Amino acid sequence: MRKYIEFTVDIKPFQAVQLLLENRDLKASLVFEDYKIAGVDEKEISILVFEKFYLRNSSTATLTVIADNFSGVPIVKCISAGNGQGILDMDLGAGKSFLKPVRKILEPHIIEITQES
Repeated sequence: MRKYIEFTVDIKPFQAVQLLLENRDLKASLVFEDYKIAGVDEKEISILVFEKFYLRNSSTATLTVIADNFSGVPIVKCISAGNGQGILDMDLGAGKSFLKPVRKILEPHIIEITQES
């Protein structure tokens, strides 16, 4: 079951990603990272992909974090996917629990939660 949260922050995208990478609360394997600066106004985008195995439902989940400031305001988007099992795609709360540490780490910098599912 896919879980998603998007929020604006008061720090630059690269700073948000750095906080996530330095914090030990996010107990997952980093499988991909990419950073780009675009244009004369130096817009930033960072993409991180984490992977974690959940024993309680024998599934591997991914967490994709995208941080950018292309709209002028720094936005962090987090998508947890692949954490369900069976025909009903039951995740037993794995998707939500994978997003929780990201939200906790960036909580002091969150201005507004713009979308959550």
